[in-house]
This record gives sequence, C-alpha cells and structure tokens, in this order.
Amino acid sequence: MGRNEERRHRNDPGPLPGVPLKLTSGVGEHRGADGVLRRYLDPGATLFRAPTARRAVNTFVRERAGDLGTEGTDLREVAKEEHTSTLHVRYQQYHQDVPILGATLQMVADTGQAAVVQVENATEPDVSDAPDVTEAQAPDVVEKAALAPFQKGYESAAVVRDTLGYLRDTSRPPLPAADRPTASVALLKTGKRRPDGKLHLVHDLVVETSGPFEHFRVVVDAVGGNLLWIETAGRYVTATLNVYLPDPVTDSGLGTLSSLSTNDELKALAHEVQTDVSPADGNGKFHLAGPMCRCVDWDESGFAQPESASPPRFVFESHRANLGFLSANAYYWVDSFANYLKKLGNPQLNERMVAVDVDPQGAPTIDRSEWIGTTDPPRMRFDMKHVPGAADLGIIVHEYTHGVIQWLRPGATAPLEYEHSICDVMAGIYRDLFNREGHRRTETFPFDNNAQEAWSQDRRLDLTQRFDDPDFDTFPPDRRTSMLASALWQCYLGMGGASKNQPVRQKAADKLIKVLLAMVPRLAADTPKSKDNAVHLANICIAADTEVHGGLHKNVMRGAFVRQGLLPKPNIDVFIADSDRDTGEEPSGEGDPFWTSPDIWVRNELEGDDPDAGHQEPIMNQVNYLYVRVRNRGTDEAPAGSFTVETRRCDPGTGMTWPGSFKPISEKMTIQQPIPAGGSVRVGPFPWTPTIAGHECLIAVAHGADDPAVTATSGDPIPHDKLVRFDNNVGQRNVYPKPSILGGQTKFPMKLNGGPAATDGAWELDATAMPPDTQITIRTLSRIIKPSTLTNIEATEAGDVRTTLQMKGGDSALVEGFRLDANDEVSADVTIDFSHEAVHMKAYDLVTTQLQDHEVAGRLTIEITAVKDLSEWFFGNRNTHEVHIQTCPYWDQISDHSKEPYPRIELALAHGYNGCAYCLPQHNTG
Repeated sequence: MGRNEERRHRNDPGPLPGVPLKLTSGVGEHRGADGVLRRYLDPGATLFRAPTARRAVNTFVRERAGDLGTEGTDLREVAKEEHTSTLHVRYQQYHQDVPILGATLQMVADTGQAAVVQVENATEPDVSDAPDVTEAQAPDVVEKAALAPFQKGYESAAVVRDTLGYLRDTSRPPLPAADRPTASVALLKTGKRRPDGKLHLVHDLVVETSGPFEHFRVVVDAVGGNLLWIETAGRYVTATLNVYLPDPVTDSGLGTLSSLSTNDELKALAHEVQTDVSPADGNGKFHLAGPMCRCVDWDESGFAQPESASPPRFVFESHRANLGFLSANAYYWVDSFANYLKKLGNPQLNERMVAVDVDPQGAPTIDRSEWIGTTDPPRMRFDMKHVPGAADLGIIVHEYTHGVIQWLRPGATAPLEYEHSICDVMAGIYRDLFNREGHRRTETFPFDNNAQEAWSQDRRLDLTQRFDDPDFDTFPPDRRTSMLASALWQCYLGMGGASKNQPVRQKAADKLIKVLLAMVPRLAADTPKSKDNAVHLANICIAADTEVHGGLHKNVMRGAFVRQGLLPKPNIDVFIADSDRDTGEEPSGEGDPFWTSPDIWVRNELEGDDPDAGHQEPIMNQVNYLYVRVRNRGTDEAPAGSFTVETRRCDPGTGMTWPGSFKPISEKMTIQQPIPAGGSVRVGPFPWTPTIAGHECLIAVAHGADDPAVTATSGDPIPHDKLVRFDNNVGQRNVYPKPSILGGQTKFPMKLNGGPAATDGAWELDATAMPPDTQITIRTLSRIIKPSTLTNIEATEAGDVRTTLQMKGGDSALVEGFRLDANDEVSADVTIDFSHEAVHMKAYDLVTTQLQDHEVAGRLTIEITAVKDLSEWFFGNRNTHEVHIQTCPYWDQISDHSKEPYPRIELALAHGYNGCAYCLPQHNTG
C-alpha cells in the first residue's frame, strides 16, 4: 500500500464532518464554571490540524486564547519534548516575572497528523487579586516561619529549596488517619487550614529534618509571613513486602510465610542471579553500586553495606540469616526494573532517570518504605519492621515507580491522588513476569500483606467495587487506590496478560507499561473530586494508547474501565461477530477461531436472490456479492449515515498485517439506515470479482465517530489477528471449503509472512481432525527448515532451495526455530492425499498456525468436505482441465487424485474447467 493510502486510512473522521472520533467518553471540549476551556481531548486527531505539529500547537494557543483565558497573560514556553509520534509543549504562566505555581498549559500534538490531540489548561485568567511582588517579606522572616514547627520532635531542620511564586489557595493536602513514623498529624495540621481561594504570593520550600530524616513541603505566605500548610514530600506505601524471585510467597505459593519465618524456611526460596556492579574501589573491594542505584547507609539503622573481594559475591542464605541479603535483593531488583524501563524507550523518562541511593535497612522502627525525590540524588529507604521492605519486589517497584512519576511530571507541585494505583499495578505486572506458577497473581504484596500479618484486605488487583457505587465517598483511600489498580490490571490481562504463555504476558506487560509511561506526563493536577481524578486518568490512559499503539487496545481498556464504573457503557457500540459465540466483548476468545465471522457472507447472484439465504462459495472471474451484518450492543440507536463499512481481501497465508496485506474489494459504503440498540443491519451488496483460485481472507470494518475503528486511528502496521480480536468493529471470514472424494487429492498454496520487524518463528500444523490414513505433504523453502526442530513431521526430500515435509492425519506437527525478516514472504504448497475412510459430507480441518516470537501471528484453516455419494457432483480433471459427471464414459480412466469435486457446474467452470464433450457437451467450448 502506498504512503497516500496509509495516510487516508489514518484518523478517518467518519461520515459526519467536524465530529471527533469518540475513542473514549472524554472526547471533546470541557469548560470550567468560569467558562474557560480547561480540557480538550481529540485522540483521533480529526479537528485542529495544521501543516506541522508545532504550527498546530502555536495556532491553537494563539487563535483560542480567548477560550483558554490566556489573552493578555504572560505565558512562557518552558518545555518541549518530541516522543515517537507526539509533540509535548508545556507553558508556564507568570505574573510580574514570578511563576504562578500550577498554572500551566500543556499541549499534545500528533506529529503524523499535525493535529492537536490534547490540551490541559490550569492557567489563571484573572490575576487581579494578586499582591505586588514588592510586598514580599525578607527571606529570614519566611525561613523562621517555615522552621518553627520543627523545633520539637526533630534533631535539626533546614531549608534546602526555596521557590518564590504565586499560588491560588483552593485546597489542602489530605491528612493521614494516624501519625506517620516521621510526621505527626498535629504537625501536618499546622498552618491555615481553610483555603481562602485567593491568589497568594508564597515561598514554596523544602525543609529537611534529621532524627528522624524526612523532607517536607512547607508553603509560607510571602507577604504576611504566615504558614499556610505543611505536607510530607516523601512518598509512602502502607506496606512492607518481601521479595526473592519474585518473593517467597509467590515463589512457593505458601500463605503461611511471614516475618516469623525462619532462615531454614526461607533459604530454599533464595535464587542465585547475576547482574552488573561498578568496578572495585581503590582497596580492591566491590560494592552494590551501579549506574542505576547504589546501596548506602544514609538513614539511622547504622548497618554497614556489604562489600566483596574479587570475584564479587554477595551471597547470603536469607534476610533472616544476614541483613546483607536485603542489600543484594534491593540492588538487584532496582537495577533490573530500571533497566527494563529504559529498554521500553520512553525518551522523557530515559533522559531524566538518575542513579538512586538506596538504604535497604533504613528506619528500623518505621512500618513504611519511602521514595524521597527532593534530595540529590533521590533516595529510597526500606523499613525493617515486620517483613523488611527490601525483601519484597512489590515494595521496591512500587517505591521506584514514585520516582518514575516524578521524573515524568517535572512541573508537578504535588503527588497524584491515584499515584499509588499506578505504582501498585506496575509492581503487580512486573512481578507477574517472574511468577512461574501463577501463584497469588492479584495480591499486590503477597509476602508483606501475608495471612498472619495482613494489614489490608483492600490492597489487591481484583477488587470488584465500582466507582459509581453509592457508597464510594465512604471508601477508604486503600480501596479506591486498588479499585483503579484493578481496572488497570484488567487492561493488562486483556492485552495478553491472561495468557499461559510467558512471552505473550511479557509483550502485554511491555504494551501496558509503555501506555502508563506515556499517560503520566499528560495527567492534569488533581481536583477535589476523587472520582473525577480517576475518570480523568482512565480517559488519558486510553488517549495514551492511541499515541503509543494507534488505539489498538482502546476497546479492551474501555471495557475494563466500564466494568469498574469509571466510564459509562458506550451508548453506541457496533461490532461484527468473529464467530458464532462472539458477543462483542474485547478481545474475543484467544482460543476461538476469529476467522469464521457469520456476519460476512458471499452470494453468487444479485437479481432474484435472497441475500439472507446464507453463504455461498465465491465463483472465480465473475461478479459475486459480499454482505456484512453490523450489530449494535449499545443502549442507543446509531443514527442513519453515521457509520461506514469497508471491505478488503488478501491472498491466502498467515502473519498478514493491516493495511499492507489487504486490498480493497469495492468502495466504502455508508450505512443509510439506523442501527437499533441490541439489533443489527445488513450492509451491501459489495460487488467483488475473485481472481485467485482457492483460499480468500475477507475483512470488513465498521467505522464512525461514535465508535471509531482502530484502522482509522493507527498509522502503524497492525498484525491482522490482533486487529480482528482487539477491535470488535472488524470481522474476518476465510472462504475455502474444499470438497474431496475419498482417496482424492487437494492442493493448496499459502504464505508465511514476516511481521513489521524480524521475528523468531514457529509453524504449527494441526491435523488431529483428519483421518489417520490421510497424508499431508508440504513443500517450502529450505531456509526455514534447515535451522528448525521438527516434531511429528519428517523431511523426505531436502534441497538447497526447497524441502519436502510429510506428516500423517491425526497428528499435530511443529516446525520451530526459523527466523523471518521484516515483511518477509515464504511460500508453501500443501498437498492433502485424503482418506478412504472419511464420512460422506463430513468436514475435516487442517489448521495451520504461525507464531512470531512465541505469539500467535495468524491461523488458517483448510476445510475438506468428504464426498462419497458422487451422483450429484461435478468433477474436474486436473490433467485435462475438463469437468465430468460420474456417468461419463471416461470416468474410470480418471485417477482419484486427479478428481476435484464441485457441488455446482458454475464453480467448476469458474475455476477454469471446460465441459466434457461427451458428458457435459452443453458446457464444452471446444
């Protein structure tokens, strides 16, 4: 497909001009109570376009300044980042050369479409109540007010950072239910507890304390010199976990393990691993230090970090035997997780990640681990109370993810309300990659929150409570956190995380974590409404999938958020069934055949025909008529003219990609009648003249602004099986039922296709449905057979270019270990010498499955219908290219292998056969 064709299929706005693609419920413009445009979301990139993405941003900011409330304001560009497919620009508002804290305008543009796709506007349109900057108190007055609350309960306190800015006083940080280990509730209540809504000139300070160590954000009114509020700058998790590989409970499945477990119980669950550390110091000693982290004793525990002579070994039986085990465990998992994130290729994160100082034995009396991002370098400390935090992968990844969020939101002034949800699901997904037996997958912290010392019944990834529950406002923070984390976990499962195949789960993890990393910079500051914050995160998560994956998983994600009560069920949800059992859920069943859509069918005639009379096999070299049934599982009727249907075909094979492997059948058709809720409409006919004998793969796509198809939003090639399974707007039907007489022979050409990138491949051939006296012969390129391992299939003839393979009916064969380059094509000729014992008119399948990097890339079914009663059939002679009937005088001279049966004479003639001059003279052309 040419470049123009690809661009035509990207971000197709649908039949109605000026209507954005509703990839998520948040699409469109959202204004505040003051009438200011506060949020703009158009992930389909259909509305505000320009010649370049940069020009689109500039034009939007200029032309819509009135709507944004930025006319006459001092708005300065402070950051510009180009990602793979998006441009991010952040503006900071100033007043009298001083920044207004939190008053930012964030713009996101699709670079491929040169269109603005997201705007988050937190600017201050009215600064008339701002005090003059000259009224600010002297710095020593402000510092005195900031340090006064720390005179008691701390050994020392000092200001380590001071920012002068304006701040609209609209909210206060939430207070904890009980004293924290490093901060009492009384301390955090200090200051002016009721916000007055005014624009204050403030000093936004970071105060560092010792005895105990902590970082606090302290906000002081710069004019009056009075304290407004205090909050902890460190980011906590209310859990203490334990991790080995990945942790003792997950590894063993034993719910009896706890902080009381002995060294004898735990040492069997410790595994030796290898990783990199920095070179030895001047004394020849190695330390647990590297480019991503180092273990140091910076907190109050006083435990000297382990060191090793050459060769470096940090091997301890368990943390119960030696606390040095915690250092090795923390270093390994921080280093592993950080390097994993770097390989995902998020440019903003990779640019800002820095090495972290880790104290694995910190705070011996505190039951909280912590990320502290206000130090240089950032710090992590893990508690020692109950199960040590540094013994648990979940705690380590959770805390490190706080740092990831901080690196991705450099202009943020406060953590997100649902930040722990992101941290929890990141920890759960990463832990799942090492969960070999699938133990306790949905327990966020299985060892720390163990049965003996459980500290929360809510901190899980399988909560079913909904955000639209009438009692939602009474839910504790842990429950709300885990409800959103559970929805994100469902996204992971739907992307492939539910598979029993570890490589498939790995790809699902990569896909969702890439989305989360792209989502975080686009999140706006929290509002006072908890549910609104969660809904915003869900909408931006779907928009980020459009940025990263072209919207391939938008329906899977939307479904997860709908089930959790975050988003409403779509009013209009059209679909084309993938199989008789398909109800429109996404993805459709992994084990179900997605290439048998009952909603796509062919008829051979138009005049006088009943289009609903069922599928007919297409006749070559004459016009056939394709029909598509489009269903609506939504609650509202889809208006007439609001959806189109597009039909395409491709040559037989597996591993095809959209759109390059598919060619249009006929012009796109607008659905002229409404699609009733819970009902369906028939669309067509689409005229089609097939020219290739044998298998055809037919694709139909329903698309409209109210329910956009992935094909309209993705500019990247999409594996066709994922397109069909992940988007219920897309259906597929393969047409190739092949009749065969008993003992007859069927030949079938096909292709194995390479994906968008080079992959390691395997080819499964499942003939278990074939009678055992059937023989299957495959002739294909030697370059994929020579490096492969063959199971239940034998190479009978091997040449430099092509190799012949044979297998028997009743077996399942595997060719594994070859490599296909990007966009590679490997042809294969399949010959089936059919059984003499088959049952008349019974269908027998040969299912071929191609795998790329252990993941299914496509399936193709060759269906053979046994023909025993020959009286009403027509038979082509492959040698003479004539068609006969059983009463022909030359019938006995035709071998069974040469006879190709057809139920209708038209099909035989369409396949190039000429009528026999003796038994079918009326169809003989000489």
